[in-house]
Amino acid sequence: MRNPTPLALAALLLGTPVSAQVAVAPSSQTLPEPAITGGVLRDATLWEAPGNSASSLLLTAYENANTGLVTFGLDGQQVDAELAEGPMSAVAVLDGFLVSGVEQTLVVAASLNANGLTAFTVDTGRADRVVRLGAPGFVTGRQFSAVALHRSQDSGRFYLFAGGADGFLQQYELSGDLGAVTATPVRSLRTSGAVVGLVVDEATESLFVTQQGQGLWRYSTEPDDDGEGQQLAASGGTQLSTNVGRVGLYRARNGEGYILVADPGANAFAVFERRARTFVGTFQLATDGGVISANAPLALAVSAQRMGTSFPDGLFAGSDALSSPQNLKLASWAAVADAFEPPLRVDTRSDSDGGTDGGTDGGPGDGGGVIGGPGPQPQPGWNPPSDDSGCSCASASVPSTALLALLALVRLGRRRRD
Repeated sequence: MRNPTPLALAALLLGTPVSAQVAVAPSSQTLPEPAITGGVLRDATLWEAPGNSASSLLLTAYENANTGLVTFGLDGQQVDAELAEGPMSAVAVLDGFLVSGVEQTLVVAASLNANGLTAFTVDTGRADRVVRLGAPGFVTGRQFSAVALHRSQDSGRFYLFAGGADGFLQQYELSGDLGAVTATPVRSLRTSGAVVGLVVDEATESLFVTQQGQGLWRYSTEPDDDGEGQQLAASGGTQLSTNVGRVGLYRARNGEGYILVADPGANAFAVFERRARTFVGTFQLATDGGVISANAPLALAVSAQRMGTSFPDGLFAGSDALSSPQNLKLASWAAVADAFEPPLRVDTRSDSDGGTDGGTDGGPGDGGGVIGGPGPQPQPGWNPPSDDSGCSCASASVPSTALLALLALVRLGRRRRD
């Protein structure tokens, strides 16, 4: 009998993927119109249309003189662009926000022209799917590089997290009682570097933050918390390069899923377990033959839900800094999951780690993004080091009990060969 390799044994013992880098071929891409040429794609988020996933939208923030908030359908076609609003550096979306007592889908974008934050709503009944809500700049006086929206499961209150390239990170409570969005500062959080990306995990009351030169951090979303963060992964190590991009969340059922970080310095995306917050591995969006499709990716968006007939097993989108105009490469989440060994969870599959067809744990769709202002820059000449097999691998974190069992199995195999 052939003995399994140590890496395969480790995977069997742990029941989780061994840290490795794999390649995933995208199936399509967004198609920005010529007016977007020259704009830097800074951020992306995914709005999951309730009851009609085929009508879901990709919202993107472009930073250039003639570009701003640009919307795409799941087929990659551009459906509208808020060019008159000027360049944007970040975007977030959340359903159920009350404006004068009426529930609306709230979109918040960081506007360079408004020197702050501007609110929009999603209205699929209009030719322009995204419409500005109130006057530009409901928060002003600062350039923001990242935003995230959050509804507290305990209080039902709406909150906004907004960060800057100067390390500023503020939590605001939002209200729409007066027919427009108002924001009240409730807490300042302590950071160690420029804020690059933000995403909220409502199930664990966690705010995940990517910080330039500092990696991935976790904070509590509760406004009465002290604002101290916990570093989950450092930049410049085996998990993340020195440059990091946006962060997103694959929300599977029962609190399962993955935290995803765009890593422009490695032309890749890092994957962490949502519950354990441990490193799984990395993947690239690359065509057959190893040609990188998502070069120096700064932005990402991901969903665990069925996204129409094109993406029945969820959707992953990553930005390409070398395309002209810059765009998003789209891939089925199943293609990402199946590239790992053993595969990652696919929440739409009935045999995927306890999940059943359709649905997640109730959280909104997630995007991640890229830093606005100073931050990671494309490095097209950089490629991750490879071994002879063509796989760039990081060391897996294995508990001591699993290591002992692994050593025992290896010794047993040697004795049988002798």
